[in-house]
Amino acid sequence: MSRIYEMCNDLDSAELLKDREELTREEKGHLTEFMKREGILSESGKKKNRNTAGRIVGWAAAAAVIALVVVPNTSATAAYAMEQIPILGSVIRAVTIRNYQYESEDYSADIQEVKLEQGNGETAVGTEEDRLEGSIQTINESIEEMTDRLVARFEEQVEQGEGHSSIYADHEVVTNTDTWFTLRIDVTEIAASGFQYQYYYHIDKTTGEIASLKNLFEEGADYITPISENIKKQMREQMQADESKVYWVDSKEEMGHQFEAVKADQNFYVNQNGQIVICFDEYEVAPGYMGLVEFTVDEEAVAAIRK
Repeated sequence: MSRIYEMCNDLDSAELLKDREELTREEKGHLTEFMKREGILSESGKKKNRNTAGRIVGWAAAAAVIALVVVPNTSATAAYAMEQIPILGSVIRAVTIRNYQYESEDYSADIQEVKLEQGNGETAVGTEEDRLEGSIQTINESIEEMTDRLVARFEEQVEQGEGHSSIYADHEVVTNTDTWFTLRIDVTEIAASGFQYQYYYHIDKTTGEIASLKNLFEEGADYITPISENIKKQMREQMQADESKVYWVDSKEEMGHQFEAVKADQNFYVNQNGQIVICFDEYEVAPGYMGLVEFTVDEEAVAAIRK
Protein backbone atom coordinates (compact mmCIF):
# COMPACT_ATOMS: atom_id res chain seq x y z
CA MET A 1 0.00 0.00 0.00
CA SER A 2 2.92 2.34 0.62
CA ARG A 3 3.69 2.19 -3.10
CA ILE A 4 0.10 3.14 -3.91
CA TYR A 5 0.34 6.18 -1.67
CA GLU A 6 3.71 7.13 -3.18
CA MET A 7 2.20 7.08 -6.67
CA CYS A 8 -0.75 9.13 -5.47
CA ASN A 9 1.56 11.65 -3.79
CA ASP A 10 3.56 12.12 -6.98
CA LEU A 11 0.38 13.40 -8.63
CA ASP A 12 -1.28 14.91 -5.64
CA SER A 13 -1.50 18.00 -3.52
CA ALA A 14 -1.91 18.87 0.13
CA GLU A 15 -5.64 18.29 -0.24
CA LEU A 16 -5.14 14.61 -1.06
CA LEU A 17 -2.72 14.23 1.86
CA LYS A 18 -5.35 15.73 4.16
CA ASP A 19 -8.00 13.36 2.82
CA ARG A 20 -5.63 10.44 3.25
CA GLU A 21 -4.93 11.30 6.88
CA GLU A 22 -8.65 11.68 7.62
CA LEU A 23 -9.30 8.33 6.00
CA THR A 24 -6.60 6.69 8.09
CA ARG A 25 -8.19 7.92 11.32
CA GLU A 26 -11.65 6.79 10.25
CA GLU A 27 -10.60 3.30 9.19
CA LYS A 28 -7.87 2.61 11.70
CA GLY A 29 -10.24 0.96 14.15
CA HIS A 30 -11.72 -1.31 11.49
CA LEU A 31 -8.30 -2.40 10.26
CA THR A 32 -7.08 -3.04 13.80
CA GLU A 33 -10.08 -5.23 14.60
CA PHE A 34 -9.62 -7.13 11.32
CA MET A 35 -5.95 -7.77 12.06
CA LYS A 36 -6.76 -8.98 15.59
CA ARG A 37 -9.40 -11.38 14.27
CA GLU A 38 -6.94 -12.76 11.69
CA GLY A 39 -4.17 -13.14 14.29
CA ILE A 40 -1.90 -10.48 12.80
CA LEU A 41 -2.12 -8.34 15.96
CA SER A 42 -2.41 -9.40 19.58
CA GLU A 43 -5.11 -7.93 21.81
CA SER A 44 -2.53 -5.43 23.03
CA GLY A 45 -2.12 -4.16 19.49
CA LYS A 46 1.38 -5.58 18.92
CA LYS A 47 2.11 -7.50 15.74
CA LYS A 48 2.33 -11.24 16.31
CA ASN A 49 5.22 -13.28 14.99
CA ARG A 50 3.05 -15.16 12.53
CA ASN A 51 3.64 -14.73 8.86
CA THR A 52 1.01 -16.94 7.20
CA ALA A 53 0.14 -16.07 3.61
CA GLY A 54 -3.58 -16.06 4.29
CA ARG A 55 -3.42 -13.44 7.01
CA ILE A 56 -1.11 -11.19 5.05
CA VAL A 57 -3.29 -11.43 1.96
CA GLY A 58 -6.38 -10.73 4.05
CA TRP A 59 -4.86 -7.57 5.51
CA ALA A 60 -3.69 -6.41 2.08
CA ALA A 61 -7.14 -7.05 0.62
CA ALA A 62 -8.80 -5.00 3.35
CA ALA A 63 -6.38 -2.13 2.79
CA ALA A 64 -6.89 -2.33 -0.97
CA VAL A 65 -10.66 -2.15 -0.58
CA ILE A 66 -10.36 0.98 1.50
CA ALA A 67 -7.99 2.57 -1.00
CA LEU A 68 -10.13 1.59 -3.98
CA VAL A 69 -13.61 2.36 -2.68
CA VAL A 70 -13.24 5.11 -0.11
CA VAL A 71 -10.38 7.25 -1.37
CA PRO A 72 -11.83 7.90 -4.87
CA ASN A 73 -15.03 9.12 -3.24
CA THR A 74 -13.31 11.59 -0.92
CA SER A 75 -11.31 13.58 -3.43
CA ALA A 76 -11.45 14.22 -7.15
CA THR A 77 -7.66 14.40 -7.12
CA ALA A 78 -7.50 11.05 -5.35
CA ALA A 79 -9.79 9.52 -7.98
CA TYR A 80 -7.45 10.75 -10.71
CA ALA A 81 -4.44 9.36 -8.88
CA MET A 82 -6.03 5.95 -8.46
CA GLU A 83 -6.87 5.84 -12.17
CA GLN A 84 -3.15 5.97 -12.92
CA ILE A 85 -2.51 2.69 -11.08
CA PRO A 86 -3.16 -0.14 -13.60
CA ILE A 87 -3.60 -2.87 -10.96
CA LEU A 88 -6.68 -1.09 -9.63
CA GLY A 89 -8.34 -0.97 -13.04
CA SER A 90 -9.54 1.90 -15.16
CA VAL A 91 -12.54 4.03 -14.31
CA ILE A 92 -15.31 3.85 -16.91
CA ARG A 93 -18.33 6.14 -16.87
CA ALA A 94 -21.63 5.99 -18.75
CA VAL A 95 -22.92 9.44 -19.72
CA THR A 96 -26.22 10.24 -21.45
CA ILE A 97 -25.41 12.36 -24.50
CA ARG A 98 -28.80 12.44 -26.24
CA ASN A 99 -32.40 12.10 -25.14
CA TYR A 100 -34.82 11.79 -28.07
CA GLN A 101 -38.37 12.52 -26.93
CA TYR A 102 -41.68 12.66 -28.78
CA GLU A 103 -45.23 12.82 -27.50
CA SER A 104 -48.58 12.92 -29.30
CA GLU A 105 -51.98 11.34 -28.90
CA ASP A 106 -50.94 8.17 -30.74
CA TYR A 107 -47.15 8.09 -30.51
CA SER A 108 -44.54 8.50 -27.80
CA ALA A 109 -40.82 7.96 -27.52
CA ASP A 110 -38.14 8.43 -24.89
CA ILE A 111 -34.85 7.11 -26.25
CA GLN A 112 -31.62 7.80 -24.37
CA GLU A 113 -28.25 7.45 -26.04
CA VAL A 114 -25.40 6.76 -23.67
CA LYS A 115 -21.67 7.10 -24.26
CA LEU A 116 -18.86 5.43 -22.35
CA GLU A 117 -15.95 7.55 -21.17
CA GLN A 118 -12.67 6.40 -19.72
CA GLY A 119 -11.39 7.92 -16.51
CA ASN A 120 -11.19 11.70 -16.57
CA GLY A 121 -10.82 12.01 -20.34
CA GLU A 122 -7.01 11.91 -20.32
CA THR A 123 -5.26 10.12 -23.20
CA ALA A 124 -4.58 6.49 -22.33
CA VAL A 125 -1.04 5.13 -22.48
CA GLY A 126 0.12 1.52 -22.84
CA THR A 127 -1.09 -1.62 -24.61
CA GLU A 128 -3.95 -2.48 -22.25
CA GLU A 129 -5.06 1.14 -22.11
CA ASP A 130 -5.00 1.32 -25.91
CA ARG A 131 -7.17 -1.79 -26.09
CA LEU A 132 -9.57 -0.30 -23.56
CA GLU A 133 -9.81 2.94 -25.53
CA GLY A 134 -10.54 0.96 -28.70
CA SER A 135 -13.15 -1.19 -26.92
CA ILE A 136 -14.94 1.89 -25.61
CA GLN A 137 -14.97 3.41 -29.09
CA THR A 138 -16.39 0.20 -30.60
CA ILE A 139 -19.14 0.01 -27.97
CA ASN A 140 -20.01 3.68 -28.42
CA GLU A 141 -20.33 3.19 -32.17
CA SER A 142 -22.60 0.19 -31.61
CA ILE A 143 -24.81 2.14 -29.19
CA GLU A 144 -25.01 5.08 -31.60
CA GLU A 145 -26.01 2.80 -34.48
CA MET A 146 -28.65 1.08 -32.33
CA THR A 147 -30.05 4.40 -31.12
CA ASP A 148 -30.23 5.82 -34.65
CA ARG A 149 -32.04 2.68 -35.77
CA LEU A 150 -34.65 2.99 -33.03
CA VAL A 151 -35.24 6.68 -33.77
CA ALA A 152 -35.52 6.04 -37.52
CA ARG A 153 -38.00 3.20 -36.99
CA PHE A 154 -40.14 5.33 -34.69
CA GLU A 155 -40.14 8.32 -37.05
CA GLU A 156 -41.16 6.05 -39.91
CA GLN A 157 -44.11 4.82 -37.86
CA VAL A 158 -45.15 8.39 -37.07
CA GLU A 159 -44.88 9.36 -40.73
CA GLN A 160 -47.05 6.42 -41.80
CA GLY A 161 -49.63 7.48 -39.22
CA GLU A 162 -51.18 4.06 -38.74
CA GLY A 163 -52.08 2.70 -35.31
CA HIS A 164 -50.33 3.56 -32.08
CA SER A 165 -46.73 2.93 -31.09
CA SER A 166 -44.15 3.80 -28.46
CA ILE A 167 -40.44 3.18 -28.04
CA TYR A 168 -38.47 3.59 -24.84
CA ALA A 169 -34.75 3.01 -24.28
CA ASP A 170 -32.77 3.47 -21.09
CA HIS A 171 -29.54 2.14 -19.62
CA GLU A 172 -28.00 0.87 -16.40
CA VAL A 173 -24.43 0.16 -15.37
CA VAL A 174 -24.79 -3.34 -13.95
CA THR A 175 -21.17 -3.91 -12.94
CA ASN A 176 -18.26 -1.50 -12.56
CA THR A 177 -15.43 -3.02 -10.53
CA ASP A 178 -11.66 -2.79 -10.84
CA THR A 179 -11.67 -5.78 -13.22
CA TRP A 180 -15.03 -5.78 -15.04
CA PHE A 181 -17.56 -3.39 -16.57
CA THR A 182 -21.08 -4.22 -17.78
CA LEU A 183 -23.57 -1.83 -19.36
CA ARG A 184 -27.16 -2.86 -20.08
CA ILE A 185 -29.47 -1.11 -22.56
CA ASP A 186 -33.18 -1.74 -21.93
CA VAL A 187 -35.57 -1.32 -24.87
CA THR A 188 -39.37 -1.53 -24.87
CA GLU A 189 -41.38 -1.29 -28.07
CA ILE A 190 -45.17 -1.10 -27.94
CA ALA A 191 -47.46 -1.46 -30.94
CA ALA A 192 -50.31 -3.97 -30.97
CA SER A 193 -48.46 -5.57 -28.05
CA GLY A 194 -45.34 -4.85 -26.06
CA PHE A 195 -41.87 -6.31 -26.66
CA GLN A 196 -38.92 -5.98 -24.30
CA TYR A 197 -35.30 -6.78 -25.09
CA GLN A 198 -31.83 -5.88 -23.88
CA TYR A 199 -28.30 -5.23 -25.10
CA TYR A 200 -25.34 -6.07 -22.86
CA TYR A 201 -21.84 -4.65 -23.29
CA HIS A 202 -18.94 -6.07 -21.26
CA ILE A 203 -15.34 -4.93 -20.89
CA ASP A 204 -12.67 -7.01 -19.16
CA LYS A 205 -10.59 -4.29 -17.55
CA THR A 206 -7.66 -6.64 -16.97
CA THR A 207 -7.15 -6.90 -20.74
CA GLY A 208 -9.00 -3.82 -21.98
CA GLU A 209 -10.98 -5.98 -24.40
CA ILE A 210 -14.70 -6.37 -25.09
CA ALA A 211 -15.82 -9.59 -23.41
CA SER A 212 -18.52 -12.17 -24.04
CA LEU A 213 -19.79 -15.22 -22.19
CA LYS A 214 -16.92 -17.44 -23.38
CA ASN A 215 -14.36 -15.16 -21.71
CA LEU A 216 -15.53 -16.36 -18.30
CA PHE A 217 -14.32 -19.88 -19.02
CA GLU A 218 -11.12 -21.73 -19.79
CA GLU A 219 -10.11 -21.48 -23.43
CA GLY A 220 -11.82 -24.12 -25.56
CA ALA A 221 -14.15 -25.27 -22.78
CA ASP A 222 -17.70 -26.35 -23.61
CA TYR A 223 -19.65 -23.89 -21.48
CA ILE A 224 -22.86 -24.00 -23.55
CA THR A 225 -23.83 -27.55 -22.56
CA PRO A 226 -23.56 -27.28 -18.74
CA ILE A 227 -25.20 -23.84 -18.68
CA SER A 228 -28.06 -24.97 -20.94
CA GLU A 229 -28.69 -28.17 -18.99
CA ASN A 230 -28.69 -26.28 -15.70
CA ILE A 231 -31.19 -23.74 -17.04
CA LYS A 232 -33.48 -26.52 -18.31
CA LYS A 233 -33.34 -28.08 -14.85
CA GLN A 234 -34.34 -24.77 -13.27
CA MET A 235 -37.15 -24.28 -15.79
CA ARG A 236 -38.63 -27.70 -14.96
CA GLU A 237 -38.33 -27.10 -11.21
CA GLN A 238 -39.98 -23.67 -11.44
CA MET A 239 -42.88 -24.98 -13.53
CA GLN A 240 -43.40 -27.87 -11.13
CA ALA A 241 -43.45 -25.52 -8.14
CA ASP A 242 -45.62 -22.82 -9.78
CA GLU A 243 -48.17 -23.73 -12.43
CA SER A 244 -48.40 -20.09 -13.58
CA LYS A 245 -44.83 -20.28 -14.90
CA VAL A 246 -44.33 -21.58 -18.42
CA TYR A 247 -41.07 -22.14 -20.26
CA TRP A 248 -40.61 -23.63 -23.69
CA VAL A 249 -38.78 -26.73 -22.59
CA ASP A 250 -39.93 -30.32 -23.30
CA SER A 251 -42.72 -28.73 -25.37
CA LYS A 252 -41.78 -29.23 -29.03
CA GLU A 253 -44.93 -31.18 -29.94
CA GLU A 254 -47.15 -28.72 -28.11
CA MET A 255 -45.51 -25.41 -29.04
CA GLY A 256 -43.68 -26.26 -32.26
CA HIS A 257 -40.38 -25.04 -30.80
CA GLN A 258 -38.50 -25.21 -27.53
CA PHE A 259 -35.40 -23.99 -25.75
CA GLU A 260 -32.46 -26.16 -26.74
CA ALA A 261 -29.36 -24.24 -25.68
CA VAL A 262 -28.01 -20.79 -24.89
CA LYS A 263 -26.37 -18.88 -27.72
CA ALA A 264 -22.59 -18.57 -27.79
CA ASP A 265 -23.02 -14.82 -27.26
CA GLN A 266 -26.03 -15.10 -24.91
CA ASN A 267 -26.88 -12.05 -22.81
CA PHE A 268 -25.51 -12.37 -19.29
CA TYR A 269 -24.01 -10.53 -16.35
CA VAL A 270 -22.07 -11.46 -13.22
CA ASN A 271 -23.90 -10.71 -9.97
CA GLN A 272 -22.41 -9.42 -6.73
CA ASN A 273 -21.73 -12.99 -5.59
CA GLY A 274 -19.68 -13.72 -8.70
CA GLN A 275 -22.38 -15.97 -10.17
CA ILE A 276 -23.25 -15.99 -13.87
CA VAL A 277 -26.78 -14.77 -14.61
CA ILE A 278 -28.15 -15.72 -18.05
CA CYS A 279 -30.69 -13.27 -19.49
CA PHE A 280 -33.42 -13.92 -22.04
CA ASP A 281 -35.49 -11.38 -23.95
CA GLU A 282 -39.25 -11.47 -23.95
CA TYR A 283 -40.59 -14.39 -26.05
CA GLU A 284 -37.12 -15.95 -26.28
CA VAL A 285 -37.76 -18.94 -24.00
CA ALA A 286 -41.24 -18.28 -22.62
CA PRO A 287 -44.61 -16.69 -23.46
CA GLY A 288 -44.81 -12.91 -23.50
CA TYR A 289 -46.57 -12.64 -20.13
CA MET A 290 -43.42 -14.04 -18.48
CA GLY A 291 -41.52 -10.94 -19.61
CA LEU A 292 -37.73 -10.83 -19.41
CA VAL A 293 -36.46 -13.87 -17.56
CA GLU A 294 -33.12 -14.60 -15.89
CA PHE A 295 -31.47 -17.70 -14.48
CA THR A 296 -28.58 -17.72 -12.03
CA VAL A 297 -26.36 -20.60 -13.08
CA ASP A 298 -25.54 -23.01 -10.24
CA GLU A 299 -21.87 -22.63 -9.46
CA GLU A 300 -21.30 -26.39 -9.33
CA ALA A 301 -22.46 -26.70 -12.92
CA VAL A 302 -19.55 -24.66 -14.29
CA ALA A 303 -16.97 -24.63 -11.49
CA ALA A 304 -14.62 -27.00 -13.32
CA ILE A 305 -14.31 -24.69 -16.35
CA ARG A 306 -14.53 -21.21 -14.81
CA LYS A 307 -11.44 -19.05 -15.04
